[in-house]
Amino acid sequence: MSIEQSQVERALEILGAGTRLDVLGEQADLLRFAESEVTAQHSERRLRVRVRTTRNGRSVAGSLETLEPAAVQALADRLDAALADLPPGPAATSPAPVDHCAETPQVAAATSVLEAGPGDRHRWFRTVRDGLDSSTTVGGAIRYDVLDRVVADSHGLFRAETLTKAAIQAIAKKGDNSVSVRHMHRDADKVPVDDIPAKLRAALTPLPAREAHHGPCRVLLRPQAVVTLMATYGHFVLGATGYATGRSAVAGQLGEKVVSDLITLVDDGADAAGLPSGFDAEGNVRRHTRLIDRGVLTGVVSDRRRAAVTGGVPTGHAAPDGWRFGGDPSPSNLLLAPGDISDEDLLAECGSGLVVNRLDYLRSLHPKQTLVTGTTRDGTYWADSGELVAWHPQVRFTFRMDDVLNAVLAVGNTRECGDTTFMDSVVVPSLLIDAGPLVLP
Repeated sequence: MSIEQSQVERALEILGAGTRLDVLGEQADLLRFAESEVTAQHSERRLRVRVRTTRNGRSVAGSLETLEPAAVQALADRLDAALADLPPGPAATSPAPVDHCAETPQVAAATSVLEAGPGDRHRWFRTVRDGLDSSTTVGGAIRYDVLDRVVADSHGLFRAETLTKAAIQAIAKKGDNSVSVRHMHRDADKVPVDDIPAKLRAALTPLPAREAHHGPCRVLLRPQAVVTLMATYGHFVLGATGYATGRSAVAGQLGEKVVSDLITLVDDGADAAGLPSGFDAEGNVRRHTRLIDRGVLTGVVSDRRRAAVTGGVPTGHAAPDGWRFGGDPSPSNLLLAPGDISDEDLLAECGSGLVVNRLDYLRSLHPKQTLVTGTTRDGTYWADSGELVAWHPQVRFTFRMDDVLNAVLAVGNTRECGDTTFMDSVVVPSLLIDAGPLVLP
């Protein structure tokens, strides 16, 4: 779904001075499967146009699903009327300007996604299904996405990029036990689909079930569980608005130790280990941002409004207008530095404790305290003497994320890429957490 520059320029002309457009063309091709059978295969196409107009200290916003001139004119009339009804805004300091001269980073779209068809996704499904024995059923989803993005304004800014993503989640079930594997990449040819059946077979190892452990224990969080943890922590803790207003758990602690010295975290929209993207919803170029260096807080992410927190330059993390996760700047492409310990050695160092393959979700209970609750899912084990010895019932955790990240004993050397509904990509290894902050009820 290409977005023509001439259409965008015509819309800006209609909407008038002080207008910014954030245009997203989405093409999603999805195959769903359950009980080892395809249940649905369909495609979705959508154009979303977010409009913000600011004049004389007053600002209004609206949205469209087309760039047709008649629809744009109708919205322009409504926005003009809304502006006329607003009292004049205060003579406040203007936000940091968008750097029109900054070169738009180039993110290459993958032809393996652009040119894929239903047969390609069905081959992925057959590869996974046919690699499992008849006593195992598999469900999940395969999704290819093409995103055409444009941010432009009436001052001459025009940034455009096409992003691609191919992702598969496969959940295998045998008897009462289930395990999952998730992979994604901007290039479908780089997704290791052929490896998935062996991973699922190994994870469905025949072990006895044990009763739930109660009390503190060591916990080995495998990468897909760490994806959820780090995305949630980054969203609630590492934005400039929360830092500036005191709502963040790390407010006022720049240059101080906030987590274990084994944690080094950056946000980098250009790193090919994640899902690269070049600019944010305001048109600011995404900048490599050091967040935590060996446990010490070294930065936060910002938009134009909070650029003063990051030296007067926005880091490229503005939230889209009307975003359901709030209007504050938030990390988009997190990368947690790997350690030097293999997954086998992490398990050995865990000794006796819980091994968590996936966190189904984490819900914030108290952002300032980093208090969250959530559950495990698809592959929760008990380890003893460094070996998996039993399946453990799924667990509901309630914990403080900063306590957990201060209790890291070891970091794995193998990273995986994941995403969440509020973050483009998160690249992380396994983490071994000491007994204490994660208490099994």
